[in-house]
Amino acid sequence: MLAIAFYSFKALVRNKATLFFGFAFPLFFIAAFGLVGESGLSVTLGIPDDDQKGSVYESLLSINVVNIESGTEEDLRTKLSQGRLGGVLLIDGREPKLYTSQANPQQSAAVTSLVSGVVDKLNLSLSGVKDPPIDLAIEEVSGRSFTFIDFFLPGMIGFALLTTAVTSVGFGLVFLKKALVLKRLSATPIRGYTILLGQGISRLVFVLAQTLVIVFVGVLVFNFTLINGVVTLAYILILSIIGLMAFLGFGIFVAGIASDENTVAPLANLFVLPQFLVAGTFFPIDVLPNWIQPFVSTLPLAFFNTAIRKITVEGLGLESTIPQLAGLAIWAVVAYFAASRTFRWE
Repeated sequence: MLAIAFYSFKALVRNKATLFFGFAFPLFFIAAFGLVGESGLSVTLGIPDDDQKGSVYESLLSINVVNIESGTEEDLRTKLSQGRLGGVLLIDGREPKLYTSQANPQQSAAVTSLVSGVVDKLNLSLSGVKDPPIDLAIEEVSGRSFTFIDFFLPGMIGFALLTTAVTSVGFGLVFLKKALVLKRLSATPIRGYTILLGQGISRLVFVLAQTLVIVFVGVLVFNFTLINGVVTLAYILILSIIGLMAFLGFGIFVAGIASDENTVAPLANLFVLPQFLVAGTFFPIDVLPNWIQPFVSTLPLAFFNTAIRKITVEGLGLESTIPQLAGLAIWAVVAYFAASRTFRWE
């Protein structure tokens, strides 16, 4: 078993495609999206050059989250219709007028709220009301400052695990079948599960290396936060081992139904890519339409992504991930059962 694991791992690190998709590909995505969200919430409001004066303008200028864009009224309204601005404000004395567009509804709603708040406050001041009937007390509670990398990086760990477990195992076993290596091994006293365990151990070492590289790059380059330090890192590695064990069944299943290397890629992508896109890697599942959320939430990668974010984002312990681990266990049973029915040694 250890000999099989050693030479299987040796084959992995000699395969350029495996190294690229296992290490470089996730790191490219992290580099591309790592700086997203650093600036936090902001809205862009267009105010023509001639209107940049008065108390309304001065009040908006003092708000940190408001970015004011200058230009002619015509140019600003063109940008508004294209969704590049949250609103255009014309300040005509005491009768300002705000234009918004459905091209960017989130920014429009935020701009409307901010401008309305500024105008209401100025109206109270002009009317001589010093103490409004309702006084809102605001107290800031201390907490972590989250950036997009804190959400995105755990999803890339899940994607790297899934790719290694499904695509790498599928290609590896199909090649061994075509080269009649598995047939020769089956003629010896070695048992089938020993061969599969050896393959699994090699992937386990590979996956742990993947996870450590992704986490260390995230921490050193993009300020990814290990909320509980070494404990969080240990939990991440434990979840990676559990995730790999669950996903390996799908790789063996793909190797069982694939006739050659040319059919492995489409079969693996049929399982991997849809989950990569919708199972919470790039964005929360909550932003999907309500009718599809229950289905997406039960996908294997969704279970893993939810579990690892409980560890990395919420700072919880492994006991909090029991529902997700139970979901992964059910998928693992289904995958290994299907693999046992389809896998052939030659």
